[in-house]
Amino acid sequence: MANKIQAWAAYGPKIELANPMTKEEIIENIVAATNQSKGSVLAVLSELDVQTEAGLKAGRIVQLPNRTHYEPIGKSDGSVKIGVRVSPELEKKVNTSFRGVWKNRENAGKTEAEMIELWNQDHPEDLIDD
Repeated sequence: MANKIQAWAAYGPKIELANPMTKEEIIENIVAATNQSKGSVLAVLSELDVQTEAGLKAGRIVQLPNRTHYEPIGKSDGSVKIGVRVSPELEKKVNTSFRGVWKNRENAGKTEAEMIELWNQDHPEDLIDD
């Protein structure tokens, strides 16, 4: 017997990830946008990493000017996980004009019962009891 998680995994809306932006592409774009040299862009990004690491190691939240921030989170096993929160403005801009590809977009907003119904229609031999 199938379970609800299988239905959501099969029919739930999700973004089909495109090719990642490479570090070279990001550097080239920043160089073109700022008219800075590749070396100076690399130096600033490298120093940003150093300062972020130093702040996190000291147990501090690191806030960037664009309102993105990094937060050290203590785990029960004594390790540290790093939480990242992007700026609300960035999230809003991405949502407003997202151009990526959705898989199963037509299923956005469907209820659990509707997802189970989709699964059961396509898998009569492996029904989900709701």
